[in-house]
Amino acid sequence: MSKKYILSVALFTLFLSSCVSGSSTSSGHIASPDTGNSSNSSSSSSSDVEKGDGIISIYSVNDFHGKIEADDNYLGMSALQGAILDNQYYEPSSIIISAGDMWQGSYVSGYDKGKSTTELMNLFPFQAMALGNHEFDWGMEVIEENQKTADFPFLCANLIDQSTGKRPDFIKDHAILQSEGYKIGLVGAIGSNLESDISSEMIKGYEFSSDLTLLQDAYDSCIAEGADVVLLALHDDEGSDYTDAIQYSNIPFIGIFGGHSHRFQNDTASPIPYVQGGRDGEGYSCIVIDVNSSSLKSIRYEYVDSSDAYSADADFIKAVNDLIESRPPENIGYLQGYWDRTSSGNLVTKAMFEMAKKYYPDKNYDESKLLAFHNSGGIRGSYPSSSEPLLITMADIQIVSPFDNRVVLLPDRNVTEYDISGNVYYPTNISSGVKDIITINYVIDDSSDVFYSSGSEVLLNSDGSEYIIYDLIADYIRENSSESDPLRAEDFNY
Repeated sequence: MSKKYILSVALFTLFLSSCVSGSSTSSGHIASPDTGNSSNSSSSSSSDVEKGDGIISIYSVNDFHGKIEADDNYLGMSALQGAILDNQYYEPSSIIISAGDMWQGSYVSGYDKGKSTTELMNLFPFQAMALGNHEFDWGMEVIEENQKTADFPFLCANLIDQSTGKRPDFIKDHAILQSEGYKIGLVGAIGSNLESDISSEMIKGYEFSSDLTLLQDAYDSCIAEGADVVLLALHDDEGSDYTDAIQYSNIPFIGIFGGHSHRFQNDTASPIPYVQGGRDGEGYSCIVIDVNSSSLKSIRYEYVDSSDAYSADADFIKAVNDLIESRPPENIGYLQGYWDRTSSGNLVTKAMFEMAKKYYPDKNYDESKLLAFHNSGGIRGSYPSSSEPLLITMADIQIVSPFDNRVVLLPDRNVTEYDISGNVYYPTNISSGVKDIITINYVIDDSSDVFYSSGSEVLLNSDGSEYIIYDLIADYIRENSSESDPLRAEDFNY
């Protein structure tokens, strides 16, 4: 499936809203939407559910993006675990799952491509995970290796190997989760249009099928194995075409745990209640079921509030801290000023432009021929702000550019402002014409009139290895900053 949003302002706007929804508060987490409730939650029930035999609570974490470490921007994995353990419905027999996008998005997690994050998920403990689009960022081989590490199954009923027409053997379509002697069926799936949110080379040979019989078959398998009720963990937005198709498919899921759009959503008006719990460990979602009556008693999302002191498990806290301490990030260079997403994105494309000039000196690039381009949805945060020169690390760089995208040159492309509008590029005063585009492999799309792969060249750094975007940014900052002369945010506010 193509990445047409790159070429369309309207479609890109939709994409961006799903990737970066929410606004930061002074405490570093996302501001709560006005739900009309006095507490930091949204519920389908106005009264608390009584605990008792057959009352099972299931918790879901979506779009965690490797935010293991607590800092000024994120609350961390220990706070997330503590918040769930402190939830009013939580019991030792409760079930915890993921609706996808757990690994990619931070220095600590990306260091070993999600392996250590998976080990922490074992301890959390998670009992199943539906695959999200960012699980595919390092390719199927990494997913398979992380599945070997996981004590829980990876689920994706509609992931199809095009060479066989079947799901890969190491991915399951469903799981039976045990609680208090009851069986809870869980089916996992991913949005059928989310192939476009993955670098095409990493998903090559696979597809996310829209065939709903795959979900029906998984549901039927759950019932055949004695499931009392069946839930769906779906890495897709509440309003997508695929989600809507499921809603009106007559597959009797009792509820849907969602993900992908990074929103707090609680839809009880649709045939199947849907809930999603934000992103980056700022929240989670909860469904409470009365198994005896096969009824959903409560569906809600909850916020992880930085002002609360959560009682995470001591052994889990130690495991998190030990992991963080085991991989201190290297120091890079100096920044100063107030950095937001705009100035941070502009630094990224300026770095791409200047480093391309350095590594292609024979082309005598100037602003009339070379264009640095990055999709806005891939700019995931801001560099740290400081009134004084601040020494930043690779972890800080990967807050803004966490993905392992390679830097590539696309020569002789006929570019108009329409082709790149709504994204991040340098120089900003672009005129239409033939350009060489320095960009990232994520945006390459062979159905595009501009970002096609033919003739592309991967940029190599000084040691001859392929340049990853965050390494390029690090080299640019090293070469162009010092404590006495830092890179200043004001110079990137254009």
